[in-house]
Amino acid sequence: MSREGCYMVTEIISGSVVERRKTRIRRPPKKRGKRVKGSSSERKQVGNREYAKLQLARAINCNFGQGDLWITLSYSKEGLEQVGDDFKAADHAAGLFLDRLGRRFKKLGKEFRWIRNTSQIDGDTGEVVRLHHHLILPGGAFSVRDKCLWIGEERVEEIWGLGEIDYQIMRRQKDFKPIANYIVNQGRFLPDEKKWSCSRNLKKPIVRRRTVTSGGALRVPAGAVELPGCRYDPERGVNYVRYIKPERSGKVGGHKEIAAAMGQAEDAGGEDGL
Repeated sequence: MSREGCYMVTEIISGSVVERRKTRIRRPPKKRGKRVKGSSSERKQVGNREYAKLQLARAINCNFGQGDLWITLSYSKEGLEQVGDDFKAADHAAGLFLDRLGRRFKKLGKEFRWIRNTSQIDGDTGEVVRLHHHLILPGGAFSVRDKCLWIGEERVEEIWGLGEIDYQIMRRQKDFKPIANYIVNQGRFLPDEKKWSCSRNLKKPIVRRRTVTSGGALRVPAGAVELPGCRYDPERGVNYVRYIKPERSGKVGGHKEIAAAMGQAEDAGGEDGL
């Protein structure tokens, strides 16, 4: 049912994925009181985790893809003793490892960017497990030899130095939200704690806004692939779609394009003008 008024449609484009959200424009809210860290309600915390998944999916879709790496850093018994089995110390150790990798990328003339998550939670069961880290990195500087990951003439496991490395080469896909869900689900359930971090040089999604007068449901364009999470609930003010952009047909249009495709000159008729 269409509802008349004034609405804002926000469109967020992250690689091949488009999100569109329609919200009613209301009067500016009253000034909020001072926020107390750690005071978020349980419902708010759940909402924050879901939003963190969306933000992470946007970051991955904008910056990584086929051939890049999803790496898990784990600790040996000795490595765990070095960080004192402490979450903050382990997170710092992962940051130092990224610094070392960044210097090697620079020597190779490669751009370095990263996403990092430190965890001690099993994302499937919620059980506490040994400290580990998830990283997403560009794949161009790495090679695989003897089933080991290398950068230049160094084994990446030796650069890490605190345990083992497991890696997966990212496949060709349009939306990496399943990876984002997995990573955020492994974060600690602490109020207001960051679920993941990233380098400052990541590309940002494209954000567009426009006003409309109809409150009708947003629709997925013809030829697009609808993704999970689309909702329309006018009573609760929810109007949201998420989809993969339609593929361009690649149709060649016009005699000039056809002539070029066939390797012919535009005046192929020659002097006879045929």
